[in-house]
Amino acid sequence: MNKAKLVAKMYKEVQALDKRLLPVTLLQAISASVKPFVNIWFTAKLLDLLEASAPLATLFFYIGIAVALNFVLFFLTGFLDEYAESLRGLLLDRENRKMAEKLYETSYETLEDSDFKALVHKHDEAAKSRWARFPYFIWTTLRFLSGLFTLVISVVIILPLLKIGFTATGSSFFERPVFLVSLLGAILLMAAMILAAAVYINRSYLAANEAYAQLDRIFYCFLDIFGDYRTGKEIRLYKEQPLIDHIATEKILTEGEKTLRRISMRTAKTSSFVAILGAVVGFGVYLFIGVKGLFGLFGIGSLVLYCGSFMQIINGIMLMANTLGKLAEILPLADCYFSILGKKSDMRYGSQTPDLNGDFEIECKDVSFRYPKSTAYALRHVDLHIRAGEHLAVVGRNGSGKTTLIKLLCRLYDVTEGEILINGVNIREFSEEGLRRLWAVVFQDFQIFSVPAAHNVAASDRYDEARLHEALEKADCLARIREMPQGAETYLYKDLDPAGVEISGGEAQKLALARALYKDAPIVILDEPTAALDPIAEHEIYSRFHSFVQNKTAIYISHRLSSCVFCDKIAVFDHGRLVETGTHTELLQNDGQYAKLWNAQAQYYR
Repeated sequence: MNKAKLVAKMYKEVQALDKRLLPVTLLQAISASVKPFVNIWFTAKLLDLLEASAPLATLFFYIGIAVALNFVLFFLTGFLDEYAESLRGLLLDRENRKMAEKLYETSYETLEDSDFKALVHKHDEAAKSRWARFPYFIWTTLRFLSGLFTLVISVVIILPLLKIGFTATGSSFFERPVFLVSLLGAILLMAAMILAAAVYINRSYLAANEAYAQLDRIFYCFLDIFGDYRTGKEIRLYKEQPLIDHIATEKILTEGEKTLRRISMRTAKTSSFVAILGAVVGFGVYLFIGVKGLFGLFGIGSLVLYCGSFMQIINGIMLMANTLGKLAEILPLADCYFSILGKKSDMRYGSQTPDLNGDFEIECKDVSFRYPKSTAYALRHVDLHIRAGEHLAVVGRNGSGKTTLIKLLCRLYDVTEGEILINGVNIREFSEEGLRRLWAVVFQDFQIFSVPAAHNVAASDRYDEARLHEALEKADCLARIREMPQGAETYLYKDLDPAGVEISGGEAQKLALARALYKDAPIVILDEPTAALDPIAEHEIYSRFHSFVQNKTAIYISHRLSSCVFCDKIAVFDHGRLVETGTHTELLQNDGQYAKLWNAQAQYYR
């Protein structure tokens, strides 16, 4: 995207997120740039009055005005600084909220895309650094406007001096216009070199920031390792401290130190050059004003006014140059933000709404599927019919396509070939909301959130208490919830509430099952949510769950075949293909893939 268009788009986005911030930033820049000129102008005025032996009352009058203006500007700038700071904080919150809403509505296929995940990761890292996206952009805008207003005010004040400088008052170099032309040329050259130096320095800062970010990632990675009780056992038993210490020393202390030292040296050299250049130009400015004053072209007050204003020109130029240099850091992050917001899903939905009170049968007709950017098929020519109210077990080795089938049934992805029908209707014809209401799924990687237990089960902060208790009781976790300090309103974990209760993995699994029961959807799927439990506990949970969803269409996935023997039908997958279907007894008699898996597991329980 063109840089100018991207900058304009950023301002438009800021205005959309908070209409107050840009006007406040404008006022902030005006007050900040006017403030130094008040003292410069009144100092010059008082010197002129003293030189003219003005009455004491006149002196006190101007002193009073100067003090009053300083008082107003002091409190105005202080108020605007604090107000703008709070607005920039709110801006980041609104930006994060908009990003969260975008990620929530983004299709699951996009969320799993590696390029999209890289964009989100880069955006998250920007928020954790000092280059925090739009708030930092507005801060640089403030600096740029302050520099611009300072430059404009300075030029307006020194216009009479420029008129004097372009008028020949003698034959010497200092009395001819060539002196002023040389000085202005030097200032323009300095401005160009300051801009180039600012871009270079800010690129160095960006490189340093990236180096710091890499070191932080390594450092916090090690902190996570050290602080996690799950890794603490292995670290101590295998005495892995020297290995970790070697990696930390090599990555953080050696490579990191060299990188940061190299960047710091480049930045220091460039900054020193800019400082020397500014001093030389400043000397030329004082020389020009001093010579013209010596020739009697203006009084002592004007001397102070012109000196102060000329130096403010240099300050304004440096502020603007530094700001423009920082665009190299800001624009890539902004482009990342807009790329995420602009990501569109190719998935389209129909308008049909299923009757949730009816029965549902599912049919896969010659379904094949391969993941985006992959050439290998995860599923190939699958034909499967699940009758209404039927309980189906899906079994097979790791990577055989079981979970992929569930993703397709829930339409998290669209099939590559073939079609999936629900009651004879292609799932593409259903509305998104209607389709989502059909399924209650418990995945192996289910998520329990750091909110009250009741909210986790109901997936909402509003819930039916009787229905909640029924779901908890069926999932065999009602007694545990009642033991908690606030009952079902007790926060889980301590992320959001220090008094939150830590629950075990088994208890979390029961809550996930309770959530599926509470939803009361017509089609229920368990995708190995009990994989961490022992075989007996898993069998008990599956059998218990099976009894509560007798009238629903249900699909069970498990590596442990003993947990699925109660199902009406078993589908066996191998290398992405459906190789067998039938009851437990039929499949054992066929002596096929299912029999091999069953006998391989059964030998451990004899």
